[in-house]
Formats: sequence, structure tokens, C-alpha cells
Amino acid sequence: MSLRALLVLALFAAACAAPIPLAEPDALDRYVRGEMAARGIPGLALAVAQRGEVAAVRAYGHANLETNTLVCPETKFAIASLDKQFTAAMVQLLARDKKLSLEDPIGVHLLDAPSEWSGIRIRHLLTHTSGMPDDWVETSDGRGFVDYTTEQLYRHARTRPLLFPPGTGWSYSDQGYFLLCLIVERTAGVPYFDALKARILQPLGMNGVAVADPNAIVPQRAAGYRLQNEALRNDRRLVDYGLWNDLLMTVADFVKWDRALRDGTLLTRAELAQAWTPARLDGGEVAHCPDDLAGYGFGWMLDGFRGRRIVQHSGFTGVYILRLLDDDLSVIVFTNLERPSGSAPRGLAMRVAGLFAPTAPWADMTPKPDAVTPAVAAMLREELARWQKGEFAAPRYAPDADARGREIAASMRTDLGRMGAIVDVAVLDAERTDEGQLVFLRAECEHGTFFVRVLNDDGGRILRARGDRL
Repeated sequence: MSLRALLVLALFAAACAAPIPLAEPDALDRYVRGEMAARGIPGLALAVAQRGEVAAVRAYGHANLETNTLVCPETKFAIASLDKQFTAAMVQLLARDKKLSLEDPIGVHLLDAPSEWSGIRIRHLLTHTSGMPDDWVETSDGRGFVDYTTEQLYRHARTRPLLFPPGTGWSYSDQGYFLLCLIVERTAGVPYFDALKARILQPLGMNGVAVADPNAIVPQRAAGYRLQNEALRNDRRLVDYGLWNDLLMTVADFVKWDRALRDGTLLTRAELAQAWTPARLDGGEVAHCPDDLAGYGFGWMLDGFRGRRIVQHSGFTGVYILRLLDDDLSVIVFTNLERPSGSAPRGLAMRVAGLFAPTAPWADMTPKPDAVTPAVAAMLREELARWQKGEFAAPRYAPDADARGREIAASMRTDLGRMGAIVDVAVLDAERTDEGQLVFLRAECEHGTFFVRVLNDDGGRILRARGDRL
């Protein structure tokens, strides 16, 4: 069946009724269905929680294209890196129990850790400031194996050199969170998933959560997909990674987790404040990556918009959680199209949030062409055109211009490169920060809207940038 035919089928899938009706329910459905078709997303489930109530639940499209199974409220999606917030919470609960300290060197709990890890503390693993690499599973001829035991993963991790001394840099690391899972397991004295069930899942009534064991029969499991040459393919990411397998969740289960965070029924307010405070490097600066403006706490990306706090995280499989703390609004978006294939779930969540919160008008900000100088506006328009092709002009970036420009351009191209010709670029606003000037842009493209924030230093060079397909 062609991709076009599959998408047409997806558009006619039944949606779930919302427990609290929207003033304009069709606006949400029209937006989501249109973007699923534009992005090639086979199946999607979302939930919106506002002021402690479930404001909307929706299901669209296909959970499995081969069996023609539709997404429904019971569909379980692989949540990928959204599980980091659960691992971080487990660490905080064990710290509350005095079974570990966030300042413990990890060798206290991993007695066979190599000497190179001697400066790494648990806090470094939580905040991705340990220097641990992200590419850490053993391969052969550039390809990963089908199955890994926990012991194989740990053995190979011990052979990987650190990228930088702990506390001196930031680099996203699955290896670091694998080690946290191992520390939780050894400290709790039971398998990781058993510890997670006992301390978090069962107390919160998250009874639909399962491990993404590729060999297990899991009812209502959503199949994962990727795009290859614009054709949908099965995603083979779900291999057996020992204790590091994905978790499978429904949006309803994730709403229970979200409500527990809001109400403080699992973590205390002080623990949440700790988890939602951006990490700082040894020099005092907030730890950042070039292709995002968000800081990082304990398993959470931490951002802001015009002074309003945002707590969020993405997952490789095409999932996202967006929490607007000052609006008491959460948007959960689960898709079954991997993020590198253009599902862009963050942008979906942002646009949905804008339908519920007037303080989140990412798509509808009024242009302010005089918010920046003509030279800055022209430079950013030129870079947008370059980013669409995965290119950049190195002198416009700082520091380490080549590496920074390359990372930003690659990140932008993931979504912008699929959106067709750039028709118009509007400067929306600009504001001063401690680091320089933060500029808001909106690019109207042939196939959609792209919202961009760029942070420039006082010399006009690009420090960091983030773009989202809305």
C-alpha cells in the first residue's frame, strides 16, 4: 500500500471523545490530522491536562499498519527517553531513603567502575555533565547486535573514554542513564523494573506500563516506524537491551504520572525544585547544548518563554511531554514515527498548547520587524536558508564555530529540510538575556510553519538556536 493511501486511511480513523469538551473541538482535530498527513505520521495519541483535570484525550490513525489496527486509548507506545524522568525520580526516592547520595562518586555503587570514572558523581549522570559518551553499544561493521545483556552493555561502557572531565561540559548520554538504572538496581536490591513498579508505577495506578521486550506478547503495542526515501518502514530499534529496554505506556498512564508531579504525591516540592533546576558547570554557567536553549535538570529539559517556565522532554520514538508550569497545563503527544523521520512531536505539543493557553501563542505572534537591526534580520534569514540544506556560515557562530554551526544546522535540517521552500520569514520579537539577544522568528514554508529562537552574543554571533515545526 502506498504512503499516500495509508495516510488517507489514517485521516479517517476514529478519534477518542474528550472527557471535557473543547470550545472548538474541531480545531484540535483539524490541526492534528492535517499535520499527521503532512509529516507522514501513521498513528498518534495525545492528552491535555489543565488545572488538574483531563481537558482532552484523542487517538488518531494506525497503531499497526500491517494489521490495520487503529490507535485507541489502550495503545501502548514506546516512550524512549521519557523514561529518564522515571529513572531520575527513582534516584531521588533512594536518596530520600538514605540509600545513596547525589554527591556519591558512582564507584561507591559500581565497585568495578574503571579509574577514569573516579570523578563522576551521581549528580553528573543525572544532568548529562559526566563526560559519558552517548554512542556506547558495541557494534560490528557499524551495525548493532539484536540482543545485549546488561553485563555486555556495562562491560562495553567501561571501555569508552570520557568526552571531557566531569562537570566541565554537557553532552546527552544514554550511557549515563544506563548506569543510573544499574545503580538503582544494585541499591534497591531488585531488578530495575521491579523497583520502578514498587515505588512509582503501582502507587500511581499506572497499571498499563510494560517493558518493550521484543520477544514478549504485549497487547495493544504500537508498532514503530521510520521514513526511508519517503516510504514508511518498520523501525527495528526495539532490540533487547537488558535492563535498558524502552517502557511502553498509554497516554492515560502518563497523565497519572503528570498529575502526581503536579500534586506532589510522589516527589516533594523540594525534590521537584531540585529536578527542575538547570545544571551548572564547574565554572558556574548553565549547561547547554548548541541546538537547544533549554537547560537540563534531573531527566527534564528546562526552558522558558517570555518569563514563563517550561518543563519538557522528548523521546527518539516520536514522543513528547510539554509542561507549562505557570499555566498549569500539560500536553502529552505520543506518535509511532521516530523523531529523526520528521514526526516533530515537540512542535505538535507546542501548537496544541496554544489552543488551550493564551500565553503560548507560538504560531500566532504578531511580527515586529524592528525588534532587531536590519543586519541581524538579514543574517538570520540567510542562515535559515542554509540550515534547510544542512549548511552554515562558520564565522557567524561562537564559540568553536565549526562544531557549533554543524550541530545547529544538522538539527534544523531534520524538520526544516522537509518543509519545502521558505516563502516568508518574519521577525516576531527579541529580548535581552544574560548572554545576549534572543530573537524569535517564524518561517512560513511551502508545507507548514517553522518557529525559531536564536540566541546571539553581543557581537551578533550565534550561540544557540532551536527550531520547531508547528
